[in-house]
Amino acid sequence: MPIYFGPDVDRAIATYCGTVDIPEKNRIFEENIRPALVKLIDSQMYLYGFYKIDDPELLRNECLSNLYEILPKFDPNKGKKAFSYFNVVVKNWFIWKIREKNKRLKQQADNFYGIDSEVVKNDPSLVGRSYEDEVVDREFWISLHRDMDKWRQLLKKEQERKVLDAIVFLLQNPHLVSIYNKKAVFLYIREMTNLTMKQVNHNMNRLKSMYADFRERFHSGEEG
Repeated sequence: MPIYFGPDVDRAIATYCGTVDIPEKNRIFEENIRPALVKLIDSQMYLYGFYKIDDPELLRNECLSNLYEILPKFDPNKGKKAFSYFNVVVKNWFIWKIREKNKRLKQQADNFYGIDSEVVKNDPSLVGRSYEDEVVDREFWISLHRDMDKWRQLLKKEQERKVLDAIVFLLQNPHLVSIYNKKAVFLYIREMTNLTMKQVNHNMNRLKSMYADFRERFHSGEEG
């Protein structure tokens, strides 16, 4: 959990939800909750490129207004951390804004060019990859790099750590890999670690297991 959204913010939200006095609720929100929500919004907006949707200040204010309306619905007694809850709410709000913008742009294009929406929908060559897919992909890679930082501490064998370091380097410098296939990547790793191909393959097994565990946690919502 980010420092700006610590236990003190959790307590402030719980107090806010349990307070009936309006002036007191406003004070708690402005002093203890609003700053954390603004930082959360900015973090998502610039991490995933949501600022490209519209004017960042306008987006921030609209999203904050949405969170203000949802805030009383949060139930701290259900065991859900406030950061996890509002992190999802912010992300979903931005994705909704993207869908609304794409819908509006498509309607404008249809009106301008006279495009039949059914033709576009049924022709795969006219259907682009959704922004939501790009957001999920970006979140996946960000989460993977974050998770891999922890793997090194869990690896006991020096050769495993060498292979991990090589993989991390290649992921951070994809422009250095001219050919993307399993054999080529293994050759890169062998050259970087001075291990034999058999040693690379053997030490890769532990990393494959850790990656599979990460994928399962990510797609189940436990990561990100």
